[in-house]
Amino acid sequence: MARLSYESIQKQIQKLQEQAKKLEAGRDAKKIKAVAQVNALMKKLNLSIEDLKVSPVKTGRSKPASGSKTPKPKKAGAARPPVPPKYRDELSGQTWTGRGKPPVWLKTLLDQGRTKEEFLINKAAAALPVHFSAELPEH
Repeated sequence: MARLSYESIQKQIQKLQEQAKKLEAGRDAKKIKAVAQVNALMKKLNLSIEDLKVSPVKTGRSKPASGSKTPKPKKAGAARPPVPPKYRDELSGQTWTGRGKPPVWLKTLLDQGRTKEEFLINKAAAALPVHFSAELPEH
């Protein structure tokens, strides 16, 4: 490969800078044309800049189009309370809510032949059928 001289590199830089200026001018021309179209449409519909600041009008569709992957917005202030632990290791004091992947301490003990029921915090509630396992009423 031939070695480029300083002068040839400077000429290439100059050509590239001229190309960049042409691209910028084209982009600026498109921007000016788009702004003119928006202004014409606003004038035709009698809209002001303040009208554009209003939230978009709903189209009447209650569901997104099929195939749409738009996530549902979360409700403000609807943070869930933390889940109380369901299992506890008496030796280390570590706990687990029973949700998700079991922690290492529990998996190790299960591999040793122990059962999850041995580590339940509230064993009385666990003995009840599922629909009664919330909280026991006080008498």
